[in-house]
Amino acid sequence: MQTRNIADEEMEWLAAEKFPVWAACGADEDVLRELARQSCGPLFQPDGRNGWACAFLREGDRWLEKARSPAHGGAEKAGLYEKAVLYYGIAKTPAIETPAKRKAYQRQRACLMEAAPYFPFAFRREEIPLGDRKIVGYYYEPRGAKEITRPEAVLLSGGADVTKEDMHPVARQVVRAGMACLSIDLPGTGESEHLLRPPGTDGVYPRAIKYLAGRGDDPGRIGMIGLGFGGYWSLACAATCPELKAAVNGGGPVHRTFAHENLKKLPGYYKLALAAALGYDPADFEVALGLLTDFSLLRRVDLRRIDIPVLSVDGSHDPIVPIEDLFMVAEEGAVRQDEWVFREDGHCAPRHFGEWVPRAVDWMADRIGGPDRIEPPDLYTL
Repeated sequence: MQTRNIADEEMEWLAAEKFPVWAACGADEDVLRELARQSCGPLFQPDGRNGWACAFLREGDRWLEKARSPAHGGAEKAGLYEKAVLYYGIAKTPAIETPAKRKAYQRQRACLMEAAPYFPFAFRREEIPLGDRKIVGYYYEPRGAKEITRPEAVLLSGGADVTKEDMHPVARQVVRAGMACLSIDLPGTGESEHLLRPPGTDGVYPRAIKYLAGRGDDPGRIGMIGLGFGGYWSLACAATCPELKAAVNGGGPVHRTFAHENLKKLPGYYKLALAAALGYDPADFEVALGLLTDFSLLRRVDLRRIDIPVLSVDGSHDPIVPIEDLFMVAEEGAVRQDEWVFREDGHCAPRHFGEWVPRAVDWMADRIGGPDRIEPPDLYTL
């Protein structure tokens, strides 16, 4: 009975915090509610016949079968593949810790690559060397980009409960705005060969930014967009990476998030995601707490070194990252940031996700493009 009550609480939390994001990305709200109702959520027996992972895995398979049908072509086929990618991503949330979730992630990756020829933009997998390991990402580029004049480039990263494949809808917004985009996994998630650690430990994000600056994209027009823990890294890189010219922080933790009393109140969904990203078994979250309390940006980087445009976005009632963290960037770091706070919304403003993400992409294009910005190609007529 207690397990069921906890599952109900987790489902209520998911309905408020994740369903609006998935719906904004193209998921059917009725399907979300029905499959969620049949299961006990992503934390309790997700691999059961009607468990969360298996139910959404089947939904992904249904859309993949449609995408492969010869009855569809071009943009319509791309949209069907993207639906499959979305549902496979929901199946594996918030961490890839069971056989069914691992199967969902394998199919999600394969599905995205299978869809690539139908996208109205160039899309490829990139492997960036970093010591004896590599950073795996997806590179998006407008087909209208010319060899002589390169487009602006944006590094994209999500939080602990998503992978680079789940960030595809955001990357699609970036490339539709005429900018190139490199989407990578947060360390400890997806295909990352690194674990989540504080700034100055492994150099994943600085290496990815230098890669963008050195591969032919305009080195003077590089930005970063991060959501959740990706927003944390947007701020950290804004203070430490001179190649970066603008940064978007969507719901990134800064300082108060990492207080022990706040971390203990996190829902099980995020405890599982963070424990996995840190390299711990979910049952050892109490041990992982010791690492997380050392992540405060006020102790890890000098925010006063940020001298580029910054946009910080969140909901006023974020249950994960106290809204004080957003304002702390300006108050403690003396950063002149633009602040978009959505009243009575949650983590990363999920109920306004479909509104603020395109606006944030436009904000980025204006900041790193300026008067010499390349006109975005008309992706609908290419």
